[in-house]
Amino acid sequence: MSRGVRVGLGTIVSAVVLAALLWFTDPTQIWHTLSAADIRWVVAAMIVNIATVPVMAWRWQLLLRAKRIVVPIGWLTRTYFVALFLGQFLPAAVGGDAVRAVELGRRTHEAPEAVASVLIDRLVGVVSLVALAVVAYTASGGSGRPEVVAAETMFGLAAVTILSLLFSARLRGLAARWLEPRVAGRQLAAGQRFYDALHEYREHRRTLAAVCGLALGVQVVRLGTIWMLVQALGLDVPVSEIFATGPVLFAALILPVSLNGIGVREAVFVSFLRDSTTAEQAIALGVAFLAVGTATALVGAAILLIRWVRYGVQSVRPRTQIEDPEAGLQALPQPADTAWHERTADHPSPRPGPRLDRE
Repeated sequence: MSRGVRVGLGTIVSAVVLAALLWFTDPTQIWHTLSAADIRWVVAAMIVNIATVPVMAWRWQLLLRAKRIVVPIGWLTRTYFVALFLGQFLPAAVGGDAVRAVELGRRTHEAPEAVASVLIDRLVGVVSLVALAVVAYTASGGSGRPEVVAAETMFGLAAVTILSLLFSARLRGLAARWLEPRVAGRQLAAGQRFYDALHEYREHRRTLAAVCGLALGVQVVRLGTIWMLVQALGLDVPVSEIFATGPVLFAALILPVSLNGIGVREAVFVSFLRDSTTAEQAIALGVAFLAVGTATALVGAAILLIRWVRYGVQSVRPRTQIEDPEAGLQALPQPADTAWHERTADHPSPRPGPRLDRE
């Protein structure tokens, strides 16, 4: 299934779920809750959420250092922000993970290692969600609602299964082909070198443990942003409910079943916070959480805007292949390791204009 088809189906799912939520609730009450929000708490949540991106870039850097690949933390952070922006605002063009893999591959000339690092980073994030769910369940004394326990158990089993497949020498190829970031259905790296690059991470257990710890810390901070938004909206939601709902929410946002989690995010809040909020309040909380994520992604837009002002529109053309098939057509081609959001100049292609997803 192509990325465009998946985005189309996700858009339909988001529209249907959101329409159903609005049909059975009072939109005026949702707006009333949002309009009464304390902007100071909202801004604080945005700042904290933005601050998690350098930490995510740091854990990516740790994975690369384990393979003796040295990349500046500043470059990784900027690439992460740009990937968040493109993944959220241009979902049909190129995915955020694919952006990171392509740009890192072009910079290091190590396509297998670049794609493997992005995939492992994503999977470690999944494992951290499972760990967070275990912590939340333990903190509640094992008294979580049955649907919460069931959702977190199913997600945990799925994560364990994926990791088992990934680190199985016999089945790693199948798992890698299924999970690998792609652009327009095209693999960014393939073959024995990619599978070896992926599989070698099991020899770096300390690095994986450190990265998982950082990922868990990021998830806890994200729970903190939800708590801040609860304070901003003046809701009475116990911290225990936030901890129980968070892992389910974050897991739902990872699944490619909607458009950027729209509708699904609000449905999770409505379902799992029903004991402490009205449906309208829960939807308002979902919208506020979306606003925080959007503000974080817009930092990537600011990075691209600066490049565009300084070097022109050609400097912000995203690459969709690690090896540029049109490099030979350029009069004075840039080095292949120059990231598209960091080029100092770019010479016009015989086919001018921004390219987002072209074979």
